[in-house]
Amino acid sequence: MHHSDSKLTLHELVYSVIPNLNSAEKLVLNTLESLIDAAENPLDVFQRNEQKHAFSLEIHRIRINLEHLLERYRTDVETILNKDREMDGPVIMPDAQEAEAINSAIDIYLHVRAFQRGERRQPIPSR
Repeated sequence: MHHSDSKLTLHELVYSVIPNLNSAEKLVLNTLESLIDAAENPLDVFQRNEQKHAFSLEIHRIRINLEHLLERYRTDVETILNKDREMDGPVIMPDAQEAEAINSAIDIYLHVRAFQRGERRQPIPSR
Protein backbone atom coordinates (compact mmCIF):
# COMPACT_ATOMS: atom_id res chain seq x y z
CA MET A 1 0.00 0.00 0.00
CA HIS A 2 1.18 3.51 -0.72
CA HIS A 3 2.07 6.20 1.74
CA SER A 4 2.43 9.96 1.83
CA ASP A 5 5.05 10.61 -0.86
CA SER A 6 3.84 8.07 -3.40
CA LYS A 7 1.27 8.63 -6.06
CA LEU A 8 -2.02 6.91 -5.36
CA THR A 9 -4.42 6.02 -8.15
CA LEU A 10 -8.15 6.33 -7.79
CA HIS A 11 -8.37 2.56 -8.26
CA GLU A 12 -6.08 1.98 -5.25
CA LEU A 13 -8.17 4.36 -3.16
CA VAL A 14 -11.46 2.69 -4.11
CA TYR A 15 -10.33 -0.95 -4.04
CA SER A 16 -7.57 -0.94 -1.40
CA VAL A 17 -7.50 2.04 0.98
CA ILE A 18 -11.25 2.27 1.62
CA PRO A 19 -11.93 -1.50 2.00
CA ASN A 20 -8.88 -1.83 4.27
CA LEU A 21 -10.15 1.05 6.40
CA ASN A 22 -13.57 -0.64 6.61
CA SER A 23 -11.96 -3.91 7.76
CA ALA A 24 -9.76 -2.14 10.30
CA GLU A 25 -12.70 -0.16 11.67
CA LYS A 26 -14.77 -3.31 12.12
CA LEU A 27 -11.94 -5.14 13.90
CA VAL A 28 -11.14 -2.23 16.22
CA LEU A 29 -14.77 -1.63 17.19
CA ASN A 30 -15.38 -5.36 17.75
CA THR A 31 -12.20 -5.61 19.84
CA LEU A 32 -13.14 -2.59 21.93
CA GLU A 33 -16.66 -3.96 22.44
CA SER A 34 -15.19 -7.28 23.62
CA LEU A 35 -12.86 -5.45 26.01
CA ILE A 36 -15.76 -3.37 27.33
CA ASP A 37 -17.91 -6.47 27.84
CA ALA A 38 -15.08 -8.29 29.64
CA ALA A 39 -14.03 -5.35 31.81
CA GLU A 40 -14.86 -5.61 35.49
CA ASN A 41 -13.43 -2.29 36.59
CA PRO A 42 -15.69 0.72 35.84
CA LEU A 43 -12.60 2.80 35.02
CA ASP A 44 -11.57 0.28 32.34
CA VAL A 45 -15.08 0.43 30.87
CA PHE A 46 -14.92 4.23 30.86
CA GLN A 47 -11.46 4.28 29.22
CA ARG A 48 -12.47 1.78 26.53
CA ASN A 49 -15.63 3.76 25.81
CA GLU A 50 -13.48 6.90 25.50
CA GLN A 51 -11.17 5.07 23.07
CA LYS A 52 -14.16 3.87 21.07
CA HIS A 53 -15.60 7.38 20.89
CA ALA A 54 -12.26 8.95 19.86
CA PHE A 55 -11.70 6.23 17.25
CA SER A 56 -15.21 6.70 15.84
CA LEU A 57 -14.62 10.44 15.55
CA GLU A 58 -11.32 9.84 13.74
CA ILE A 59 -13.00 7.41 11.32
CA HIS A 60 -15.77 9.95 10.73
CA ARG A 61 -13.21 12.69 9.95
CA ILE A 62 -11.41 10.38 7.53
CA ARG A 63 -14.64 9.38 5.77
CA ILE A 64 -15.80 12.98 5.33
CA ASN A 65 -12.51 13.84 3.62
CA LEU A 66 -12.52 10.69 1.49
CA GLU A 67 -16.10 11.41 0.43
CA HIS A 68 -15.06 14.94 -0.54
CA LEU A 69 -12.21 13.52 -2.63
CA LEU A 70 -14.42 10.90 -4.29
CA GLU A 71 -16.99 13.58 -5.09
CA ARG A 72 -14.34 15.60 -6.90
CA TYR A 73 -13.48 12.52 -8.97
CA ARG A 74 -17.08 11.34 -9.34
CA THR A 75 -16.97 10.73 -13.10
CA ASP A 76 -13.71 8.79 -12.84
CA VAL A 77 -15.04 6.79 -9.86
CA GLU A 78 -18.12 5.82 -11.87
CA THR A 79 -15.92 4.76 -14.78
CA ILE A 80 -13.69 2.66 -12.52
CA LEU A 81 -16.67 0.99 -10.86
CA ASN A 82 -18.25 0.26 -14.25
CA LYS A 83 -15.02 -1.16 -15.71
CA ASP A 84 -14.94 -3.83 -12.97
CA ARG A 85 -11.44 -3.10 -11.69
CA GLU A 86 -9.83 -3.11 -15.13
CA MET A 87 -8.51 0.44 -15.07
CA ASP A 88 -6.38 2.33 -12.58
CA GLY A 89 -7.96 5.70 -13.14
CA PRO A 90 -6.06 8.91 -12.61
CA VAL A 91 -3.40 9.51 -10.01
CA ILE A 92 -5.31 11.47 -7.41
CA MET A 93 -4.29 14.93 -6.31
CA PRO A 94 -5.73 15.27 -2.81
CA ASP A 95 -5.84 18.56 -0.96
CA ALA A 96 -4.05 18.73 2.42
CA GLN A 97 -7.02 17.44 4.45
CA GLU A 98 -7.76 14.65 1.98
CA ALA A 99 -4.08 13.62 1.97
CA GLU A 100 -4.10 13.54 5.77
CA ALA A 101 -7.25 11.40 5.71
CA ILE A 102 -5.63 8.95 3.28
CA ASN A 103 -2.48 8.74 5.42
CA SER A 104 -4.57 8.27 8.57
CA ALA A 105 -6.60 5.51 6.91
CA ILE A 106 -3.40 3.73 5.86
CA ASP A 107 -1.83 4.21 9.31
CA ILE A 108 -4.90 2.75 11.03
CA TYR A 109 -4.91 -0.25 8.73
CA LEU A 110 -1.17 -0.89 9.20
CA HIS A 111 -1.52 -0.57 12.97
CA VAL A 112 -4.44 -3.01 13.04
CA ARG A 113 -2.50 -5.49 10.89
CA ALA A 114 0.43 -5.26 13.34
CA PHE A 115 -2.03 -5.83 16.22
CA GLN A 116 -3.40 -8.91 14.46
CA ARG A 117 0.14 -10.27 14.08
CA GLY A 118 0.80 -9.68 17.78
CA GLU A 119 3.28 -6.86 17.13
CA ARG A 120 1.15 -4.24 18.89
CA ARG A 121 -0.62 -4.41 22.24
CA GLN A 122 -3.45 -2.02 21.39
CA PRO A 123 -5.92 -2.42 18.50
CA ILE A 124 -5.91 1.32 17.77
CA PRO A 125 -3.05 3.77 17.26
CA SER A 126 -2.67 6.32 20.02
CA ARG A 127 -2.74 9.89 18.83
